[in-house]
Amino acid sequence: MLMGSRFSEATGPEVLPEVDSSGNGTAAPELLRGYDGLEVVADDLPGSGVKTKAENEAVPAIELPTPQKNARRRRIIWVAVAVVALVVVIVAAVVGGVVGSRHHHNSAASSRSSSAPSSPSSTPSSSSPNSIARNSSIAVTGWWETTSQYNIRLFYQGNDGQLRMTGYSSSDDKWSTVATYQTDPPPRMGSPLAASCYNSTFYFKDEVNSTSNYTQIDIYYQGKEGFLNNWAIQEEVAPVRKTTDTKGTLSARALRAGMNTRLAAHWPSVIFQNGVNGIEEAYYSIRRYWGHNVLNLSAVNHSALAEVPWWGSRTGSANFIYQRGDQKLYAEWRQNASVDAAPDAPPDISIPPQAAIGAFAIPKTAGVIHSLMNFYILWQNDTVLQMTKNDDNNGWQTSSTPDTLGSPDEGTDITCLTATDYVWTPIQSKYDMARCYYMVDGKVREVKYDGSTWSVVGYVPLD
Repeated sequence: MLMGSRFSEATGPEVLPEVDSSGNGTAAPELLRGYDGLEVVADDLPGSGVKTKAENEAVPAIELPTPQKNARRRRIIWVAVAVVALVVVIVAAVVGGVVGSRHHHNSAASSRSSSAPSSPSSTPSSSSPNSIARNSSIAVTGWWETTSQYNIRLFYQGNDGQLRMTGYSSSDDKWSTVATYQTDPPPRMGSPLAASCYNSTFYFKDEVNSTSNYTQIDIYYQGKEGFLNNWAIQEEVAPVRKTTDTKGTLSARALRAGMNTRLAAHWPSVIFQNGVNGIEEAYYSIRRYWGHNVLNLSAVNHSALAEVPWWGSRTGSANFIYQRGDQKLYAEWRQNASVDAAPDAPPDISIPPQAAIGAFAIPKTAGVIHSLMNFYILWQNDTVLQMTKNDDNNGWQTSSTPDTLGSPDEGTDITCLTATDYVWTPIQSKYDMARCYYMVDGKVREVKYDGSTWSVVGYVPLD
């Protein structure tokens, strides 16, 4: 017996219009050029060029020594010794100054590099093998197991460049042991990350059996040549509890993103920025292939991206949140994947260039499957966090957050959790999963919103 779906098809087809996928996978990624990310710094000092000249002047005549001449000769010798000693001291001081200057220059250059906007700042992360890299992106996804229990999966990149995941279950209120994934291909260091999840039998409307009923978590990342990839983790509960992971199918689509892109995802969609700052989408059809959609959206270079559902239980509905080229925070929505996005009466506020942005959505009406959503955006304003929300009839409003949320590291991601709607338990109209994550002092901080107030949950344990 096939399982039914609560998803509405009244507003359009469930999938993107058919695209020619006959060429999928035929465009192979370029060969790696052997670049290992290291730079060679030529810091050898040149030779001092100091030479010693021997004295070789001949004495014109031999005279018998006299006490006066001996005294005068001794004075000349002492003066010569003093001059040579002075020259040695001066040369040593010059060489030492050059070395010190080079050391200071290299230190200053290193300091400037580490404080660049693309990487979180100053405080190094833990020395644990599972510690987060200083320039790591952060991604999160999750789902309601029942109407009272939920699961969270958080991803990041370690100092060795490998992707890692830790999971949280509300049933025991604990984070799991960190898992490390040997992805193929490997991510570039500092790769953007995004994550999404779904239940296989629910999304594909398959008959439940021992091999099809699992929750799949996808982590999306960018390889060294700029192509998008996904790694799939499959968590099965019955008939036996087991977890497997494997290479995803997005790699074969050979979609190349701009090297300054960030990523955002909400199943079955993942969005990215191309080389000319336009926003594009990869979309996984129920016909089991990745479609490609060029959205009519243009963002500032290296814009933060967020994607949340516009309507509950409407396949392909989305609200895309990003920063426009005029530095304005912007949001555009669509009812389903077959129509273009339209402006969501966007908030008319300017934010710092390339500011970190995270967003989550909560159903407006409890118990209504096709409920519209309330939207919450958390964004970084220099050293503080601000929230812009649309959860009533008054449109978008911006307010400050408590100082207790801390000062996010420079260059950190902000990623927020919206539960997937593609599992048996739909998104709940409550705030248990309304959480955001960002780096403070080189560690991942978790904060929570209860509908009126923000609070700090703590640091996510990565040991």
